[in-house]
Amino acid sequence: MTDYADVTLTVEDGVALLTFARPERRNAFTLPMLAEVQDALAAADADPAVRAVVITGAGERFSLGAELRGPDTLRLAVDDDLAGHTPRGYREPAGRISEQIAGMHVPVIGAVNGDAVGGGATILAAMDVRIMSDRARIGFVFTRRGVSPEGASTWFLPRLVGLGTATDWLISGRIIPAAEALSAGFATRLVPPEQVLETALEYARQFSTVTSPRSVALTRALLAASFHHPDPAAAAYAESAVYQGLTDTPDAKEGVLSFIEHRAPAFTSTGREH
Repeated sequence: MTDYADVTLTVEDGVALLTFARPERRNAFTLPMLAEVQDALAAADADPAVRAVVITGAGERFSLGAELRGPDTLRLAVDDDLAGHTPRGYREPAGRISEQIAGMHVPVIGAVNGDAVGGGATILAAMDVRIMSDRARIGFVFTRRGVSPEGASTWFLPRLVGLGTATDWLISGRIIPAAEALSAGFATRLVPPEQVLETALEYARQFSTVTSPRSVALTRALLAASFHHPDPAAAAYAESAVYQGLTDTPDAKEGVLSFIEHRAPAFTSTGREH
């Protein structure tokens, strides 16, 4: 694996663990760090041995978003990031990461060990599952910093928590405690802080042992496409096409045989076939 300055990436038991590694700065994001996140995600997605990705933060915070060092911090960061982009085609870094997460071939699980604010919260909205510390808080604080939401959060967040709750969270910029995040549907599960990472890793390991990688990848794709369907019939047609295509695959045969024979399945797909 590549050596990074501000993140770490390890792979074990089919699970890639990506850790934000700036605990002394509360895992605040810089442009070089976000570039490393993108590179690490691409490496994990390209590795056929990886069946899931877990993202967490070192220390007591998940990430407090952009590193703020002065009143011009955000403008200077955008100016630097604009290199290589035209203003019309510009997408800020958290948005690029959220889009990358959504397009992964494998599930991405957030292990939210502590507070997640700004870009630290928006990229969580793009993940498949969020295991949160019961002491963690999230905050989409952009209006309190004089800017607007990023990370494609105006797309992902309403789909997680509903338009009304997303509107409240985004326009107020208030800090949301873990219990509210759970009741709203943002958090998948709350656990004590010391159990967050292991709970997330345990959840991720199932994708190496009991689920077909190809089936998981195609199910994620069906879910992503579902918002474009005009009615349930269109979704049913899309599902039927995928289902029909999978019935004659080695994984489908293995899934049925392993059930009949009361044993663990040995799937051979990688999830990168489609």
